[in-house]
Amino acid sequence: MPIQLRPKPRARAQAARWPKFETITSIDWLALWGLSIGFCAIVLAGIADFMAHDNIGAAYILVGAAGLGVVVVAGWRERTQARRPGAVGKSATD
Repeated sequence: MPIQLRPKPRARAQAARWPKFETITSIDWLALWGLSIGFCAIVLAGIADFMAHDNIGAAYILVGAAGLGVVVVAGWRERTQARRPGAVGKSATD
């Protein structure tokens, strides 16, 4: 049988857990993903340029990563604007 706590300790325990939950939900996952893709593209382009002396291949890697980022951000923007009821642009009813 669970032990019933007084309201004061229960409220304190919930308040102690709230900042951790708030921090997790406030992470901008798209920006974190963009930084990781950009970093990987820079490393791969550096490997292609310095190890194989392939300037064109390095340029293709960087342009491909930038293009991938543009496609994902455009899709993300459409999806988030469709969810907001008062958003300008496309909506869920269009």
